[in-house]
Amino acid sequence: MSKEATIRQILVITDGCSNIGPDPVDAARRAYGRGIVVNVIGIVGDGEAAQKGYEEAQSIADAGGGMCRIVQPADISATAQMMTHQTMQMTLQQVVNQELMSVMGKTTEDLPPTERSRVMQVVEKLEEEVALQLVVALDMSASMRDKIPTVREAVRDLSLSLQVRTGSLAVAVLSFPGKGEEMTKLVQPFSDKVDVAALESALVARGGTPTGPAIDYAVSLIIERRGEVDGFDGPRRDFA
Repeated sequence: MSKEATIRQILVITDGCSNIGPDPVDAARRAYGRGIVVNVIGIVGDGEAAQKGYEEAQSIADAGGGMCRIVQPADISATAQMMTHQTMQMTLQQVVNQELMSVMGKTTEDLPPTERSRVMQVVEKLEEEVALQLVVALDMSASMRDKIPTVREAVRDLSLSLQVRTGSLAVAVLSFPGKGEEMTKLVQPFSDKVDVAALESALVARGGTPTGPAIDYAVSLIIERRGEVDGFDGPRRDFA
């Protein structure tokens, strides 16, 4: 396991149910099948529609091998950072367990405390060094209008928190829906930091909630970059 290996994640931030396009749960399952973890932050709402949205958010995360949290708008920033880091740890732990099982026939949980502690130190070191590709998919449906400033700050804070790592960072941002009949809009292509000016000008609330197409588009961005960067060298080396 080298520091050139890459973890790939999609973070969906939404306040409601998908109501346009393919099933987002199926889209998340396809993403996970390609070695991409899908995390979801659901923003607290009211009533039966909100409950349906929570259930969908959890189902998307389950299918995408990731985490789901339902939070107040003020907690989006801290939650995004926590989920991204915890998912990296989970992915690395899975790979370490696979290595241990192939070499020793054991997982981390089977090791004595001293050896287990050393393994966890390796995981922590890898989290600092491994490359991360992250696509943030932002729900910009009409109901998100009042939440845009908070979401914008959360994305900026997440980018800053990830830049302190020694491993390389590539973050892209998309919003859904896009303009006119477009399901999605690319706010920022992959970069080593978030373009705050692009977030300021591009995040406009409108229309419905095409979550499935947004996840599919995020996957296509990652696949395109993977082909450019390392020639599709497979999920085993890529950690996820």
